[in-house]
Amino acid sequence: CKLYFPRYCKAGLYQRGGNPASVIFTLQGQYKCALNGLCWKLMEYNDLRWSNINLHDNGEEERLPYHLRLRNLRLFDMFLHAYLQVPGCYPSCLIVGSTARCSSQRLRRIPALPPHITHLYLEMNHIREIHDTSLTGLEQLQELDLGMQYVPLVIRNNAFSKQRNLTKLVLSFNVGLQLEPDAFVGLSNLQALHLDYCSLQDSILEDSYLQPLSSLETLNLFGNQMKRLRPAPFFSNLTNFRELNLKLNQIDMICEAELIGFQGKHFHRLNLDSIRLKSMFSEGFNWEKCGNPFRAMTFQKLDLSHNGFSVGRSRQFFRAIEGTKIANLKLSGPLGKGFSHNNLLDPDHSTFEGLKYSSIYSLDLSKNYIFALQQRVFSPLRETAIIDVSQNKVNQIHRNAFDGLQEHLKVLNLSHNLLGEIYSHTFAALTNLKVLDLSHNHIGALGYRSFSGLPNLRMLQLTGNSLRELGFPASLPSLHYLFLNDNRLRSSSVGSLIQFASNSTYLNIEDNRLTNLEDVYNILTQLKHLQHLSYGGNLIKWCTLNRHTSIAHSNNLQTLDLHSSFLQTIWAQGKCLNLFDNLENLVGLNLSFNSLQSLPQGIFKGLSSVELIDLSSNALTYLQPDIFPRSLKRLNLSNNFIASPNPTSFRSLSFIDLAMNRFHCNPNLKSFLTWLNETNVTFLSPVEELRCEFPSDLLNVPLLDYSVQLCNDDIHERCNYPSYQICLQEPNVSEKSCNVRTLCAAVLSFIYLRNFIRRYTVKRNGKPKRKRKCNEALAINWIPV
Repeated sequence: CKLYFPRYCKAGLYQRGGNPASVIFTLQGQYKCALNGLCWKLMEYNDLRWSNINLHDNGEEERLPYHLRLRNLRLFDMFLHAYLQVPGCYPSCLIVGSTARCSSQRLRRIPALPPHITHLYLEMNHIREIHDTSLTGLEQLQELDLGMQYVPLVIRNNAFSKQRNLTKLVLSFNVGLQLEPDAFVGLSNLQALHLDYCSLQDSILEDSYLQPLSSLETLNLFGNQMKRLRPAPFFSNLTNFRELNLKLNQIDMICEAELIGFQGKHFHRLNLDSIRLKSMFSEGFNWEKCGNPFRAMTFQKLDLSHNGFSVGRSRQFFRAIEGTKIANLKLSGPLGKGFSHNNLLDPDHSTFEGLKYSSIYSLDLSKNYIFALQQRVFSPLRETAIIDVSQNKVNQIHRNAFDGLQEHLKVLNLSHNLLGEIYSHTFAALTNLKVLDLSHNHIGALGYRSFSGLPNLRMLQLTGNSLRELGFPASLPSLHYLFLNDNRLRSSSVGSLIQFASNSTYLNIEDNRLTNLEDVYNILTQLKHLQHLSYGGNLIKWCTLNRHTSIAHSNNLQTLDLHSSFLQTIWAQGKCLNLFDNLENLVGLNLSFNSLQSLPQGIFKGLSSVELIDLSSNALTYLQPDIFPRSLKRLNLSNNFIASPNPTSFRSLSFIDLAMNRFHCNPNLKSFLTWLNETNVTFLSPVEELRCEFPSDLLNVPLLDYSVQLCNDDIHERCNYPSYQICLQEPNVSEKSCNVRTLCAAVLSFIYLRNFIRRYTVKRNGKPKRKRKCNEALAINWIPV
């Protein structure tokens, strides 16, 4: 008889179709064979003979193989006793520490698990019912996931009565979930309950299902079938309750009388996205009778998106909730007239009138259809610091559109719109604005003195526009971060750029149409405060410098990105070789994707502080021994053609990446292989992936394997037994070489002697017994019944 026991396992297994199948768990109702034990132990009992036993699987009778046929019921009882005694590993679950992952195991019920489990994940199984004994022995649970069972799930009364430590319960995506009235009794410490997409009705909030959850903080009811929002009075006693998700329900309306249970609450987040509110916007709806649905409530974040809020409906709803404190309000949907439509309206100065006493700090109007920002449209928002109008159809900004926001607006996001030009009056008088995002519009022109009235602007994003020239914008004395990447700027615009951003510390002009490397010299010379310059992705064609032109020593540049700049073409002509000479403060340099075939001698001599150089995706074949500065710590040479690296080039490194190089595996690689095996440098890609490219008979051979082969060949060549006996007698042989030969011969002699003794011992005593890999505690104590 052969029985397999997983380590710490309470299951006997038999062999069927080449796979071990769990006897005990089959009887318990588990479908899947237990294949995932951490350690398997083979136990042989030759003295046991089995008689017949039938297992019923889905109502069908099956005759087991001979080696699993029980001789009599008494022996089967002994087997069950052994099952109960073996301390256990659980083949249906992956147990790591105090976490048990039992998802997608076709379980019909909660399996037996050790009592120390605190996190149990049982999603995507076939569990039909949770009752008062289902979780017996798991009183330490803190998190339980029963989501997405493939059969209808029923939670019986007192199912969690002993789960005093449970803080998170997930029942999500159990369509048709049935809850008995006292299903949650005992969950006094539960903080988060997820009931999303469970086909729940209004009663989940109206009745007393949730009353035992005195510590509840978060309730997720996303995607259910609720039509009215009428929380029970006991919610006033749930003092920690602060987050409710009602997205994608079918709630017709929310009125003051129905929400009394929530009065006095401060919600960190109330999500009313896509609940429709159809009755509230029907003709003849009595707004006065409905009252203020949010009376005596405050909100950190309120989401009213995708509820059909047009300009008129928004104005009406905001008047109804006038005075309600809302820190962050989100309203996405059909607001605005869109592009080329005149039958709808854009928001005007009266749209947000009802929010003037709401202390709105952040207003998110992203993903709407606003076409024009009209005069004084945001003037009622007396305390708003952040306005997001991104991903709309904004093509026009009327004069004085931002009146009323001068003293408090700090962040304005107008990205992903249809703006084409900026005028001097566009952002006038926004004296406290610090961040302006105009990225991914169609801006092709900046009017004379555009960006006037922004004395405190610190960040300007113009990424992804169509600018060819900057023209004559107003100077921005506080601007530190300027993003002009992915435009169409030409070298002739560099002069305006320097004047526009004279105090910038970060400048990104990647992926433009700059063609003269002289631009880098001019920028670094004139922008005294610049610390980070991204210039990569420009097609450099020439470098027209005066003979004595160089970058000033006084620069503060710390990072320079010149990727994809065609530097090979420039340096091959012997031009601009002093580019890095005075960059004494530079820490990071990116030269990737430049088709570099070699590095000019002394090109890095001025980089006394550099710690990171990226030379990846070039065509380098050779590195001079002293090419890199001594300060260099991290080097990326991936995807080059370096056949035989010289390890002396890497003396100062702590990190290196050599992936995707084309190594030539011959004796010339020996010094590099020795360094590879002995170095303490950290490889940023696995050393095991470094492979030979040449010669063809060694193609794709791992360098580590080739290193061993080379070492073995070297040993046989240098340690030719019995040369050590006549070593000292040979003419012109140094003492050092003789010592090497003698040492190698001694090692070979030791190996030969050890193998001889091992063979002699085996021949005399038989094969040595294997060591037991699993704990002795796995032995079964057979007790007579």
